[in-house]
Amino acid sequence: MFQCFPVEVINSLSSLELELLRYINSHKEDVVTSSIQDLAKNSFVSTTTVIRLCKKLHLDGYSHLKYFIRQTMRDGCSSASTYASHSLQELLEEELSDIERTGRGLDLGMVRSVAALMEQQSQIHFFAKGLTSIVFEYTARHLLSLSRHVTLYNDTHVAYIQADHMTSRDLVFLGSLSGETEQVIRMALIAQSKQAKIVTFTTSPTSKLAQIGDYHFVMENNATTTLDVDTKSRCQLMLILNLIVKAFVQMTDEERLS
Repeated sequence: MFQCFPVEVINSLSSLELELLRYINSHKEDVVTSSIQDLAKNSFVSTTTVIRLCKKLHLDGYSHLKYFIRQTMRDGCSSASTYASHSLQELLEEELSDIERTGRGLDLGMVRSVAALMEQQSQIHFFAKGLTSIVFEYTARHLLSLSRHVTLYNDTHVAYIQADHMTSRDLVFLGSLSGETEQVIRMALIAQSKQAKIVTFTTSPTSKLAQIGDYHFVMENNATTTLDVDTKSRCQLMLILNLIVKAFVQMTDEERLS
């Protein structure tokens, strides 16, 4: 069942919710015939936890969960066959279309503003979950190679602790395709309470994370083709971050020559 949900959704689950999902995945046949009370009792959680998990999985409730399990037992994750119905050329055009739309929608003034903050003596922090964190790692390494100290957080608990010690001198880059990843939103709220400057990257300008950001960049990600795991492209994020880094280098060079 794990492969039926985007990694952003899986990353948003608490440790207790993940354990519950693992239990459900291992006892699908039993769950589809069990009441919510029986599931809660057998998995050692409350019925509230079961309902909360359903909501995070974008299911309407426990009955919807059981229906979903029956479907996956019968058909598997339906998105798995999507690639087979498209040619490689169609897949390429779809990816390029998202990248081009992202580029056309970029606010270059905002790019320069973020680069200017980086050029100042701000402390720079990166935090995301899942595949998005890998793109952040690339950018963090890029900046380190330019002798710009940055901090990339892989441990969520450490990220929360550090955010609680931030000030207005800190600049925080936060990414989530959906803009609803629980850990990333919490990090944003803590940093915001400390007056840190927040730069966010999502595919949804109306998402919770987007609303928190002082600077928000929208990634166009409308590709309909996906595997049975989260393979949503992060090329759009790489494009935006590369442009920000180039603007930062440009400003640094201009200052050196002036």
